[in-house]
Amino acid sequence: MDRRDFLLTTGGAVVAATSAAVPDAAAEGTGGAATPSAHGASVLRLGMAFPYAPHGPSDTAHRLARQVETMTGGRFKIEIAADCGPDSDADLFFGSAHAFAAHHPAFAYFAGLPGGSGLAPSALAQWVAVGGGQMLWDDLAATLGWKPLLAGHTGGAPLLWSRTPITGLGSFAGQRIAADGLGADVVRALGAEPVALGASGGASALTDRLVDAVEHGGAVASLANGVARTASHATGSAAEGSGPGLGLNGHGTALALHVRLSVWSQFSEGDRAVLAAAAAESYQSDLAEGLVHERMARQVLEGSFGVRFAAWPSDTADAIDRVAEATIAHVAGTDDRAERIDRSYFGFRNMLSGVAAVQRRTMPLA
Repeated sequence: MDRRDFLLTTGGAVVAATSAAVPDAAAEGTGGAATPSAHGASVLRLGMAFPYAPHGPSDTAHRLARQVETMTGGRFKIEIAADCGPDSDADLFFGSAHAFAAHHPAFAYFAGLPGGSGLAPSALAQWVAVGGGQMLWDDLAATLGWKPLLAGHTGGAPLLWSRTPITGLGSFAGQRIAADGLGADVVRALGAEPVALGASGGASALTDRLVDAVEHGGAVASLANGVARTASHATGSAAEGSGPGLGLNGHGTALALHVRLSVWSQFSEGDRAVLAAAAAESYQSDLAEGLVHERMARQVLEGSFGVRFAAWPSDTADAIDRVAEATIAHVAGTDDRAERIDRSYFGFRNMLSGVAAVQRRTMPLA
């Protein structure tokens, strides 16, 4: 189905998309496409953090895999497995850097920071490409045996989906809220209980009442996930014409193609360049589609599901920013590696905004 057609369809197609049957292993090897690989192709196993779906991050992973196969003339064949974490035995992993947070909290800088403190998606790519971010990310990820490459994004205006409206800070009290990365720390500080759902399960968790609210990317990702079947309130993106707001995870979540260093080291310089180029193109495509289709997705969500979009109440927005600043400062104080990443990240952010660098106080972990 064409992406534009998908966005223009009514709720029935959304339900069908989110309840699609898992393809069998033979079909999945080519992502549902009958494109045989060249004889003697090297097989790479890619584990993605998402369930099979015709749209959203799963589609980005499949598109990226097919692009690498095409750019290498069929010398590589990529087989994809869904709902996998970085601890699987796959050669490649597609998901956000938040998946590595248990090993080091500074991975959050490469996935997305909470509140208004972080870099917008395009600026994040610039920091990684030319601001020193890639070298710092390589250094951090190498401790776990991975080579990371920016390769996708869930949308720059993340939405908090809930059954009841968020009217102020009091709306968080006692609520169970699913949010990735440092957004979970913000949720806790606001008086709610953070729930870890991983990269999938937001819609079903709402349906089963395991959570009261879930942050799940922008309007396009939310439409693909089917979360609006259960929750009719989307907070974080203001009414049409007044501009988007920032979510618990600020500007949304960046996704990355992670290559095992043991595999990366065997690639030629040419093949490394191919993977890097395919990942960069995938990231830019996700950003472009989000910008172009965001309004269309909102119209479908409002017209077909009766979704009500709202900006964060002012007291809540202020609290999110204050807590986010303290949370980031806490992470920056983890160790010397985290401090270097923080200094580079915010130095680049200050340079883009044209303001003088401000001495940021880090808070060491207790």
